[in-house]
This record gives sequence, C-alpha cells and structure tokens, in this order.
Amino acid sequence: MEEARIRCLTESKSPFVLEGLRSRVRWWGWCREAFEAARREGKPVLVDVGAVWCHWCHVMDEKTYNDEEVAAYINQHFVPIKVDRDERPDVDRRLQEAAQLISGQAGWPLTVFMTPEGEVIWAATYLPPRRETGLPGMVEVLEAVLKAYREKRGDISQFHRDLTRELARWHAPAPGEPRPEAQLDVLAALASSFDEEFGGFGGAPKFPPITQLELLLFRHFYDEVGVYRKMAEATLTAMARGGIYDHLLGGFFRYSTDRYWLIPHYEKLLIDNAELLALYAKAYRQFGNPLYRKTAAGIVKWLDVFMRASGGGYYASQDADVEGEEGGYYRWGLNEVKEVLGELYPVAARHFGFETRPWPEGKATLYVAEPMEGPEVEEVYRRLAEARGRRKPPYTDTTVYVGWSCAAAYAELLSARLASVGDVGHAVKTLELFAGHLARVGGFPHGFREGRPVGRPTVEDYAYCVLAWVEGFSHTARLEFIEAARAAGEILAARYLDAGGFRDVEEVDPVVATPHYPVLDTPNFSGNALASIALAALSEVVGRRDFAEAAYKAVSAVYGKMERVGPSAAGLWLALGLLSWGVPRVVVVGESEEMWKAALSIYRPWMVVVPVQGDWPYKDPAVRSMLSGPKPAAYICAGNACSLPIKTAAELEKAVAEFMKNTYKLA
Repeated sequence: MEEARIRCLTESKSPFVLEGLRSRVRWWGWCREAFEAARREGKPVLVDVGAVWCHWCHVMDEKTYNDEEVAAYINQHFVPIKVDRDERPDVDRRLQEAAQLISGQAGWPLTVFMTPEGEVIWAATYLPPRRETGLPGMVEVLEAVLKAYREKRGDISQFHRDLTRELARWHAPAPGEPRPEAQLDVLAALASSFDEEFGGFGGAPKFPPITQLELLLFRHFYDEVGVYRKMAEATLTAMARGGIYDHLLGGFFRYSTDRYWLIPHYEKLLIDNAELLALYAKAYRQFGNPLYRKTAAGIVKWLDVFMRASGGGYYASQDADVEGEEGGYYRWGLNEVKEVLGELYPVAARHFGFETRPWPEGKATLYVAEPMEGPEVEEVYRRLAEARGRRKPPYTDTTVYVGWSCAAAYAELLSARLASVGDVGHAVKTLELFAGHLARVGGFPHGFREGRPVGRPTVEDYAYCVLAWVEGFSHTARLEFIEAARAAGEILAARYLDAGGFRDVEEVDPVVATPHYPVLDTPNFSGNALASIALAALSEVVGRRDFAEAAYKAVSAVYGKMERVGPSAAGLWLALGLLSWGVPRVVVVGESEEMWKAALSIYRPWMVVVPVQGDWPYKDPAVRSMLSGPKPAAYICAGNACSLPIKTAAELEKAVAEFMKNTYKLA
C-alpha cells in the first residue's frame, strides 16, 4: 500500500506534487490506485489542485496541511491526492467548474472532496487550519464532509447527478448561424466595462485581457474607430508601466490584485508572456509606440535569462515565492533602495513613486509613476538590477509543456518580424524538436519533464504548434514545418472535433468524465478559439478548405455560448472574423530575398507569409495560378481574392495595407 502511494506520488516528477513528500499528509498523486484505495478502505477523497508557482498553494501546504491536527485527521479518514494543474489541465478544468457551481469560487489552491467513485461532495479554494477572517477552517470542513459521506450518501449521489447535469448542459452543443457582425455587440460590451481611469475592463482583480486586446487591434486596423484604439492603448500602456510588469528584467506577472495594475501576485507563466509578447509586437507595429517594443524586448530578455531549454522548448513558470516570501525577489524596502541608490534616490522616488502610497509590509513594487529618461534614470535601473541580481531568484519549473513552448516560439518569430525582437534560432530549434517527435510518434504528450513525457495532450497543444509551424515556415520556407502543421491539423479535425466543437482532450479521464469544450478565455485563448484560428491559417497556406470548414463547424457548434458570454469568448469572436473574411496572406513566388523580407516586415493582423520556392506540393488553385505567372513576384490575398503580381517592396507594403480592406470593415 505504502509502496503504491509513493509510486503514484512520484511518477510524474511534478515539483508541486513532489512537495507532498515533505508534508505530514500522506499524499497520493492522481492515479487509479488512489481511488481504488479509497474504495477499499471506505474513505472519501481529498483533492488538492495547485501549481508550483502558486503563492497560496505554498501557504496552504505550510499552514494547513502541515498542521498536526489537520494532517492526522486527513491521514486517518481520507485518501488525499495532489494534482498539478499545469500537468493535468483536463482534471483541473473539470474540478474548477464544479467548484464554481458549488461555491461561486475557483482558483488555486483548489480543494475538492470526492467519493471513491468520483462524485463531488464539496469544493472550496484556500482553507486555513481553523476558522479565520470569515473562512471556514479545514478541521470543521473535514468533519462535516466525513459526516456527510457516512450518513448522506444518497444525497451526495443526487447532488453529484445534478452537478454533472448542469456541467453537461453548459458543454452540450449550442449551435447557431454565426454572425460576424455581432462583433459590434461584443465591442460595445467591452466599452461599457472599460476602466476609463486605469485601463482594462471591470474592477479588481485584473488579468491582462489578452484576447479582448487582440480583438480591439483587429477591429481598429480595419474600422479605425477611435474608441477601440483608446481602450487598447490605455490598457497596454497601463500594464507596461504598472507593477504587473517586471521593470528590471522584463516579463509579466499573472495578474494584478487591484484595479491599478500595481500590486500583482508575482508568479510568471510562460503562456501569459508568450501571448503578451505577440500582442505587444502587434501593438508596436499598429500604433508605433516605442514603449510597446521595449515591453516586448523585456519579455524576450526574461526568456533569455530564465526560460530557454537548451535543446529547444521553454520552461513552464517561475514561482511567486522565494524562501516563503511572496514577491521577495521583486519588492523593495525603502531603506534598502536608499542604500543601493544613494544620491540617485530622489530620481528613483519620482520615477517609481516610492513615497506616493503605503506599501504592503512596507515593501514597494516597481512601477512607472512618472515616465523619465536620461543617464540618471539608466543608472537607477542598472544599480537596482545589480542589487537584485545578488538575491536568490524564484524557483523555475523546468517542465517543457508542448503548447506553451509552441506559443512562445510563435510569439518570438512574430515579434522578430514585426518588432525586430526575438530569438529566431531558439524558436526554430523548438519547432524542429516537436516536429521530429510528431513525425516519429504520430503525436505528442502534454509536455516533457527530465526528458520523460507527462500529461495528456490538449487541443491547445496541437493548435499552438500548428500556428507556430505556419509562422516558422514563413521565416524559413522549410516544408517540413508545413507538413508537421498539416499532420497536427488533421489530428485536431479527426480526434478532437465533434458536434460540440473542439474537446479539450482526446480521451477524458474516467474519474472526471464530462466532455469539456473550452470556450471562455482564461485570460489565454480558449482551446476552441486557438484551434479555429490555427486551422484557418493552415487552410490559407496549403489550400485545403476542409481545415477551414472544420474550424467553422466548431465555431458554429459553440456559437450560442459565444452570444451569451460575449467578451469572455473574445478569442472565438476573433476566430469567427478570420473564418468569415479570410486570413490575410502574402504569397512570394520565386527566389527573391528582398520580397520575402519585405513580406515578413509588413503588418496586417494575423497575416501569414507563404514563400513558394521550387516545387509546391499543395493544390491551392490560386498558388498554382501564381506559379504560372511572372517570377519573382508577390501577391496579397485577402477577403477570398488575390492581387495582381507585385514586383517591388514598396508596392507590396501599400497592397498589404489597402487590398480588400473594406471587406473586413464593420463600422
């Protein structure tokens, strides 16, 4: 029994799960044997879902699960299971939804009580050992759950059936005839929730609204509506100047606890920074603000210092805590700042607003209170960076998750061509790594840890790799990248798509077996949005309408939900626009380095570049027609039409900006 528990706990090598080895609680990992043990012993199951980067997960491990009374009670009466939400997003998603329905709360740590058969009894987030500040204590919760499990099994089963029915109702197909013009209603809803004073939407807490900003950039490019630009620029600028951004190294923290973008939770996730890198590169090209390029460069610098895996791929995350202190690596006591900066402290105090507010625990988070430039400001940054470099850095989870790594590779390639910022070599090495694995094995896992596969592949994993391989082909003209994208696209259409849209995983876990069709952005792109955008882009490159048709089928299957949730599915609204009007593309036929580089440097939202050199194995009739024309030449295709051949870079830039632009307009 003990041997089986340790084997289950240590099988994945998850740093979050392995923390259970140091706990008073005798944890299991998520495995069939754990539920069998609970069934055999007649005990309920306690599931702790969290992540190594999560501050409150560490707090709950230290304060709650290492409490002697709590641990003894759990060990005697429960089978406890730890789950890494990054490694098993399929389990996390289903339990988060159950928690949301039960208590109106979700997040990490997530605490879920279940029967050995997988019936959910109750759920919460953080629980202290004993009642405090309005939160129930773990001791009283454990006693209540155990009593219910022993005395009210029938009620629990009925409750679980009701819960499962409600979840199944949300994930059931909600078909409708997609109306791309309904984007206007989504934009109006965004405007009504826009924070005029501080940027972003709604109140605290604030996550970077990645997909909403992508939609605003897309619509402003075509419609040139001033309020779209105002909302996008105000939010992008506030985030780039706020405490949610690391001003000494670069990279964004996950979210702000306040509406001012000032005090974050200090974890840094690869996926957030990948999507924000792509976003800031696009915003720089669209609006020309050098702050956005500087912000993109900061994200790349953070990748350089902490996040690159030597053989390709990117590491997953950095912890919020250092030696038990949240944000300890990033925050500054004012006396410490004065000692580090000496005579430059007054300059820093103005620039960073050190004395403008009371700081939590007396420690300031750097933010730009007053934009300043010049040698003195540069020296302030240098001294602070040097001083912080002597601190112990946060723990880095070196797991290489496939989808997150493809997202980072895509973002670096895109940023390199739009903002001249990004490591193209490492991005290409990443694409080679995963393309080789896909060719050898016919698929890939969710990720790799110490060279071993971990987790179940998700729809986002395949979708982001399709996007990244398409972008990699644009930079290299290497057909093996398009072949990898084609193979992954076929997997998406054949194994993940059904009448409900794209499922999150090909095969659900038997304990939490409700099919899940991700629609809501989190704030990252939902799985249905990503898969639809990726297949729309791939369709334009290889000329296969079946890929775009599969994407349109998915959007149609969830369209009823899109209309209900509006901006919360902004990624899908963007996908609908691209499917309805076509992903713009520039086709460069023949050997012309000048035209190819010009095509890569020109901006149009979500535009793909298709370098056609030598034999072209795909049957797109438009490209076949171009091949019979003059060479070298470029063609801009948009709105389901293509231009006449273009012979100069200047002509190409003008054509990209104007060709069929009115087709995409709504306003």
